[in-house]
Amino acid sequence: METAMQINKIFSLKELASQGLKEQDVKELSAKVFIKDSNVYFFDQTDKKHYRLYSVINKRSFFL
Repeated sequence: METAMQINKIFSLKELASQGLKEQDVKELSAKVFIKDSNVYFFDQTDKKHYRLYSVINKRSFFL
């Protein structure tokens, strides 16, 4: 079941996986980056298993 992802909401890795987000290995960024379809999601790691969503951008903007 897909639900809306809200900025500043905390998600577990299991929730991110169930939403279909795939982690992207990114150098020189302290953020955890996940990709789904045409969007790139940026998360702060709050603890070992939880992440806070703080930004979403279009994939094309990210890879320029």
